[in-house]
Amino acid sequence: MLVQVVANQVQQGAQAPRTTTPGERVRDFMRLNPPVFHGSKVDEDPQEFIDEVCKILTIMDVGACEKAELAAYQLKGVAKIWFDQWKGEKGNG
Repeated sequence: MLVQVVANQVQQGAQAPRTTTPGERVRDFMRLNPPVFHGSKVDEDPQEFIDEVCKILTIMDVGACEKAELAAYQLKGVAKIWFDQWKGEKGNG
């Protein structure tokens, strides 16, 4: 399936560049079934989460800021709370 997604993207890129909305990017990201990270489960591996999400985002060919936003979309529970607090503090700094 992943090979087909990459092949489709290469073919689309050869035809004509396509502008996508943020909503379309989120939809495309979610269709690739990215992992979820809660930050509170004993068996969760943060590095595995990062590696898997990076693979997906590399295929999607998104910029650094959009990578962070899409990855953050998969944070749940305490991981999301931490990220929201960090983002709020960073904005005030």
